Formats: sequence, structure tokens, C-alpha cells
Amino acid sequence: MVSKTFSGEIKGKIIELRFSFAGKLSSLYKKKGDGVRKGNLIASLDKKSLQAELDKQLGDFEKVRAEFEIYNLQKGEPKDDVAKYLKSEKQSQLNISVKEVELAKMKLDQADLFSPIEGVIIDDSSLVAGIYITPSSNPIKVLDVSSYFFEFQIEQKDLPNFSSPKPAKIDFVGIKKTFSGISNPIIPQENGKFKVEVKLETSEGLILGMIGKAKF
Repeated sequence: MVSKTFSGEIKGKIIELRFSFAGKLSSLYKKKGDGVRKGNLIASLDKKSLQAELDKQLGDFEKVRAEFEIYNLQKGEPKDDVAKYLKSEKQSQLNISVKEVELAKMKLDQADLFSPIEGVIIDDSSLVAGIYITPSSNPIKVLDVSSYFFEFQIEQKDLPNFSSPKPAKIDFVGIKKTFSGISNPIIPQENGKFKVEVKLETSEGLILGMIGKAKF
């Protein structure tokens, strides 16, 4: 391959975080521009009704469990089919109650939205405490800073040059350091152009949208 240079820019993976159910936003701990670490709490929904539902299910569970234990003490081991059926019915009611408690606890836990990655919040949908949100609205977008790659377009005539991974040296405007990377498989585009992504050995000092030139 004859040495060639291609202009492109830094891109990265962006994930959208959403609550799994609708509710009123009670707290927003991170906003646009804030950095986040994996596991950081970003936002929370109001938990009053969720806690009340969990308390109710726990109360129902205690009642069902007590009834089950009393039944066992009074009836002992079942001696006929009817007794076996009645005990099975009591056990089934207890199992259902356990599941209801687990579901209520899970929903309460899901009222907190955590970041699954280390990154930067690039869009917080202008969220403020007190507004009602749904799973289909108001996503919080987080840029995965570890996913940076250099992307550029090529024409069809250049396809043979990128049929296999190629090493690249990339220079960015305003940065003295030269970065190294390896090209990934070609990505076809609808406009007759083709995209090439270069996996960088390091992305330290780079920012999303930086423009540069890759030399192969």
C-alpha cells in the first residue's frame, strides 16, 4: 500500500440510561458535563409509594407465612389426597407472597439509576427534580471515554487497501504527540462512501470530536 493520509475525527460509544418504569424524579446527582465512575448514582425516582408497596407485601408475607405454619402445626403431615392438596395450596400461597416481596424490592432498587461505565454525561435531557418521566423519555447519555476511536471515510477505490488490519499513525490539531492504532473492518455506508475505524493504543488527552489525520 502506497503511503496515504486520511482526515477524520475522534468518536466514541454513547449509551443511554433510562429508568425501567415511570415515576417522579426526586434527585439528580449528576448533570451534563460531569464525569462519572462505574457504579456512581446518577438519579433517583421518588420512593415513597415504592417503599409503601414493599412494606405492604412484607406484611402480607408475614401473615401468609404465619397461616402456613399454623396449618402445619394443626394438621401435621397430610395423610390423604385432600390434605396433600390443602397443604400444597398453602405452600403455593406462601411462594406467591415471597415472589411479590422480591418484585417490590426489585422495583424499589430500580428507582436508583447508576452508571454502568466510567465516562462523561453529555446529555441530561434537562432533567430537574419534581418532573414526571417515563422509560421512553428523558434518557441520560453517557460517553464511554474508554471507547474512543478515530474514524474517517474512504472511497471505493481505496477498499483493497483496507481488506486487512493496517497500522496507522495519527496526528491531531493542537497536540504534539502522535498516536498509533490499527484499522478495523470497513463499514459500508448508503452514500457510496465507506467508513474505517482505527482502534487507538491510547486515548489519553483526546476529546470527542477532535479532528486529525491518519497516515498509513
